[in-house]
Amino acid sequence: MQNYLFTSDIFRGSRYEKGHPLDMDRVWPSVELIRLMGWINENQIIKNSPAEISELIKFHDLDYVKALKKAEEDQSLPDNLRRQFNIGIGNNPIFSEVFSRPATAAKASIKAVEMIAHKKAKKILNISGGTHHGRKSQAFGFCFLNDCVLAILKALEKGFKNIVYVDLDAHHCDGVQDVFSENENVSIISIHEKNRWPKTGKFEDNKLFNVMNFPVNESFNDNEIDYIVCNVITPFIKKKKADLLIIQAGADMLDGDPQSRISLTNNAYWKAVRDVQSLNENVIILGGGGYNPYLTAKAWAGNWVLINDKEEYLNQEMKSQCYDLLKSLSWHNRRVKNGIPHKWISTWRDECKNYPIGDEILSLVDKILKIKKLC
Repeated sequence: MQNYLFTSDIFRGSRYEKGHPLDMDRVWPSVELIRLMGWINENQIIKNSPAEISELIKFHDLDYVKALKKAEEDQSLPDNLRRQFNIGIGNNPIFSEVFSRPATAAKASIKAVEMIAHKKAKKILNISGGTHHGRKSQAFGFCFLNDCVLAILKALEKGFKNIVYVDLDAHHCDGVQDVFSENENVSIISIHEKNRWPKTGKFEDNKLFNVMNFPVNESFNDNEIDYIVCNVITPFIKKKKADLLIIQAGADMLDGDPQSRISLTNNAYWKAVRDVQSLNENVIILGGGGYNPYLTAKAWAGNWVLINDKEEYLNQEMKSQCYDLLKSLSWHNRRVKNGIPHKWISTWRDECKNYPIGDEILSLVDKILKIKKLC
């Protein structure tokens, strides 16, 4: 069985409205970087179409899905529906592919579960997935549909009995936890910035038998994420003996991302992804947050080599074509007003940072180990 990379042509050119944090390209540049480096065979790339309404209503309300489809068709919604479904309000704008784009990401996550369940794939990278804030009948936090929830529901339908969902996004996976907290077949693990929107994922949630939340401070560093993964997450997953592992690998904890105050290097990010995905044969890695297009494209491209056990590729020199591709990406952010920092587009790995593990993390880990009876 092969590993597969899921994508779609819809992500080339599809953007949220001007000024939105997602008014940029992330998915297709990640795929192109992988191609340009020669890290993939073309038969490992699968392009997906949007999910059918019948698939989406396994979680989402029918009226909501119909409203989202109507918003795309008309590029507008009556005010009462906007308010009811939170579509076209705040950071959930109506744009050209407001239904088709998230429906395509959702289809990819659903199909990934199906392929693994039917023994047609081992590990799948769906860069477009990871929309973990979506509600049953509302858009929320840039997320119009929740592909993470839909994937887990499909996994339960396919007979998986022990699903572990690990979320590395800077923002807590509120939409996932709300649905599956206290579900005996699903374990939810999240590392996220404390007091960052949506301000859920409290430490107290660790009292729920299937929830493990690590709310960390903004000084959270490379050694600290490694300490959490090695000392808590790894032994927990080993103890659970999961039959499916889903990793939401948002890249917004990276140094230079505008949507968090955490400043990890991609070395720590990749090590966390590598260590977690290596614990199981059945793995789906999703995208998620990541609001610096240069850092995010590199991070997600790197996840492809990790699931193929080729981490040494990340030590290769970046090809000039990759440099040119990254340099060509547009990003309307003050961080690049004087030009794109050379280190963002010229090398794969960030410069290593070595900071001590703080007392707050040591205490957090100790408390969670005791709550979960892992010590």
